[in-house]
Amino acid sequence: MNTLSVSPRSRARRVVLLLALLAGVVAGCQDPFKLTARSANFDATFELWAVSGTPAAYPSGLLVPQGVVVRLDPSGNFDVAFDIDALGRLVVIPVSSAVAPVTGPRAIGFQRTAATYNSIVEAPKSGWTNDSLFVVAPGETFLVKVTTQYCQFDLRRETYAKFRVDSVLPAERRIKLVSRVNPNCGFRSLAAGIPLF
Repeated sequence: MNTLSVSPRSRARRVVLLLALLAGVVAGCQDPFKLTARSANFDATFELWAVSGTPAAYPSGLLVPQGVVVRLDPSGNFDVAFDIDALGRLVVIPVSSAVAPVTGPRAIGFQRTAATYNSIVEAPKSGWTNDSLFVVAPGETFLVKVTTQYCQFDLRRETYAKFRVDSVLPAERRIKLVSRVNPNCGFRSLAAGIPLF
C-alpha cells in the first residue's frame, strides 16, 4: 500500500508554485524574436572630390553603411556621389541618378534638418526625399537613408546616417564631411554606442 499519496490540496499548491515560477522565468527573459544590433554606431570624417572637374581616379562616392570612400564606377558600387555646384554648394547624388547599378535600382533618401548635428539622436520615420539630387550648403546638416545590398539578408534593408558639411572648396574641388553612421540594418538610432532601435 502506498503511504506517500499526495492530497489534492498539496497538488494544487504545487501547480500554483510551478506556474508562478514559470511566469517569473518568462517575464525575466528578453523577447527571443526581437532584433538586436550587432555593431556600434561609428563616427567618421570623409574627404572626397567633386564628380566634375577632377580625375576619375579620385574618390567621389561613398558606401554609407560601411563608411568607405570609393571611386565611381559604372557598376554602381557606391550609394551616393558628391559634386560642387557653381554657387559652391554640395550636391549629393544618389547612385541611381549617376549610373544604372548592376544590382538594380535601390532607394536612397535624403532629409534636410534645422536641428544641430550633435542634437540628432535618431533618424525620422517619414519625410524622406528619395532618389533625387540634394543640395546642401557648407555648415548644414542632412540625413541619409540607404536601401542597400549590404542588408540583403535582413528583414529591414535600410541603414541611416547623419552628415554635416564641414567644408566645400570649389577651387580644389574637394569636400569634407563629418558623419555618424548606423551600420545596423533597420535601426534608426544615431546616438553613440550600440543602437537599441
